[in-house]
Amino acid sequence: MRELRRPSIYFSNLLALIISCLSNQAFACVPDRPPPCIANQSEKDCRERAEQWYADQEAARVAYEKKTPQERALIEQAQLWEDHEIIFLARIEKVKLDGKIYPQPRPKLAKARKGKLPPPPAPVLIPPMFTGQGHDSFIRPIRQIKGQPIFAASWQYVGGITSCGNTPDGSLGYAYPGDEVIIFASPASRSRQVRGKWESEDYLSLFGLSRAELVEPRILAALSGAMPSKAEPKQ
Repeated sequence: MRELRRPSIYFSNLLALIISCLSNQAFACVPDRPPPCIANQSEKDCRERAEQWYADQEAARVAYEKKTPQERALIEQAQLWEDHEIIFLARIEKVKLDGKIYPQPRPKLAKARKGKLPPPPAPVLIPPMFTGQGHDSFIRPIRQIKGQPIFAASWQYVGGITSCGNTPDGSLGYAYPGDEVIIFASPASRSRQVRGKWESEDYLSLFGLSRAELVEPRILAALSGAMPSKAEPKQ
């Protein structure tokens, strides 16, 4: 098997967008393959065609790795813009790790007794560092950038590392409560087992970029002029 290289987090994450899987299930690494042989094509011609495909792929990779990080980001974010009809700004309100929801409710201040200072407030628990394993995040859309606002505030399973070594959700996989993320959504389908039978399920595949990662002019311009999404009730 050819070695899979990782030129940047954006590039590897884009490749991972084609991989759909169930929550809490390991992602499979699917290497690129040359196109199949054409009907009535000789074995020699088919082999030469595959070799040319690999040579073109390698040339593209070499050319890509010669670009600066800024140039790579511009290319990848431009592709994200072109490939997605639904783009919105969202806020991570809560995350669920190891059965606990963060941020934890702020503890009530204890009353001071007469003549004595009140005890110090109990510390507020903050989420631990993400370890690369998947977790649940409560995502609330706050501004629509492109397309129709069809995503409703909800818990979503994010994060995890594929066997290719990338995070298929981008910045969503390591966003903390209060972080704002630009989300690129695309309709997708996956299989899930229900009562012993496999069924197909449609869903929105989400990929996120933090504000600090943005460099593509159209995304920046659209974000600055985006209209707020329809208000949704608190969960």
